[in-house]
Amino acid sequence: MGYFSNGAEGMDYQDRYCLKCQHDGNCAVWDAHMLLNYEECNKKDSILHMLIPKEGIWNGKCKMFIEKQEAGDE
Repeated sequence: MGYFSNGAEGMDYQDRYCLKCQHDGNCAVWDAHMLLNYEECNKKDSILHMLIPKEGIWNGKCKMFIEKQEAGDE
């Protein structure tokens, strides 16, 4: 699961994905990770493992990621 061991790691993830996503600022996935990250990280059946999967040692792109559309890109 996308475990964030510290604030810098979480901020890096936000820069890479969240700030570019339509859900930025109103994201249930991010909220769940911030509330349950530490408790759920070692539970194999946690939904959080599916939402932000691990890719090797890194946190992969969120499964709910939808890239923001710029005005005029429609």
